[in-house]
Amino acid sequence: MKKPLYIFITFSLLLSGCKSYQKSTYTATKHLSKNKFIKQLDEHQFKEQSFESRIGISYDDGQKRISGNGRLKILKDSIIWGSLNFLGIPMVKFYITPQKVQYYNKINQTYYQGDFKLIEHELGVDLNFNNLQNLLLGDLLVVVPKRNLKIETKKKFYILNPKNSYIKMAQIAPFFKVLSQNIKVTKQPPILVTYTDYKLVKKENLPSKIQIETGQKLIKINYKNIETGKDLHFPFQIPNNYQLLRL
Repeated sequence: MKKPLYIFITFSLLLSGCKSYQKSTYTATKHLSKNKFIKQLDEHQFKEQSFESRIGISYDDGQKRISGNGRLKILKDSIIWGSLNFLGIPMVKFYITPQKVQYYNKINQTYYQGDFKLIEHELGVDLNFNNLQNLLLGDLLVVVPKRNLKIETKKKFYILNPKNSYIKMAQIAPFFKVLSQNIKVTKQPPILVTYTDYKLVKKENLPSKIQIETGQKLIKINYKNIETGKDLHFPFQIPNNYQLLRL
C-alpha cells in the first residue's frame, strides 16, 4: 500500500501570524488547587462554533523534506476538513467526523473511508475525533483525572504529570492553553507536541504555530489568518476510479 506518511500525520496535526491579532501575554503563574486548575482548563477550551485558517506545513524525516499549504476548517465537535496543496497544486483533501475518517490523494489516486484505526496505524496512538480537535486548538488531548494529578507551579507555566492518561507530561500556559504535551504511544517513540506561539482571536487564545516530533520525524504547522464563528462549507467528493486503501 503506497501512502506518504506525511499525509496521514497532517490529519491529527494541522496549523505564523494571524492578520494583526494581538500576541498572547505570558503572565506569571499563581498557585491553584486541583479543582480550580481543572475548572480553568475547562473554561479556556475553545468556545466558538467554528474555526478556519490558511495553513502552512513542512515535514522532515531526515531523508525526505516536503512543504505545502492549504486550508483547515473545524465545525466544533462535528467536522474537521482540510485541503492541502503541494508545489502549488491541490493534492489532498480530508473530511473527518466523530464516526469516520475520509480522504483522497491525487498524487497516487487513492482514497480512504473508515474508522480512526488509520491514524492509530500511522502514529501508534489510538486517537478519536475529540483528541484531534483538542490537539489542533491548543487544548489537552484528553481530560485529565483530578485524582492522582500532580501540578507543579513554575514562574511562567504549570507542569502536569497525570496518571492513567494518554499524556505523560504537559506544560500549561498561565492563560490555560497547552505549551507542550508528551503523548504516550504503543510501538513508536512518544509524540511531543509543542505550541510555540499563541495569538488572541476574539478574546480566545489560539495556537498559531505547532511543532510535532516523533522519532526522526519533525512536522511544523502554521496557522495564518485565523477566523472563528463563521458559517462554513465543507466540500468533499472522492473522485471516480480512485483505489481504496486497505490497512
